[in-house]
Amino acid sequence: MKRRDQRIKVMTCVYQYLLTNRSIDDIFDENIDIDDKESISFIVENTIETINHLDELTSLIKEKLVKTWDFERLGYLEQALLLMSAYEIKYTNIDKPIIINEALEIAKQYCDNEAPKLINGVLDRL
Repeated sequence: MKRRDQRIKVMTCVYQYLLTNRSIDDIFDENIDIDDKESISFIVENTIETINHLDELTSLIKEKLVKTWDFERLGYLEQALLLMSAYEIKYTNIDKPIIINEALEIAKQYCDNEAPKLINGVLDRL
């Protein structure tokens, strides 16, 4: 599975967690249907760590939002994408431009037309 597809799975899991607050095991059961151990490892680790750092990442993102945006008023997809990307920027060794580019491409595919600009601005300031 390509890294972007793995990130889409992470976004989906975080999104479902934010939206439903169901157990992460139930969310994984519904979303991880692959045999690729490397992909499973990336998806599970990034999802769990994003959720484990949820309060910290949310605060960090709120600090970087422009005054006209409020984190709680963002769609859950945008929140999930920002949270998982913020986790990668803060806690992994992946180059920041790669993380931002992936987030923008995913936002163009799954979010509304304004989301890529917002996501780019926030992640660039992290």
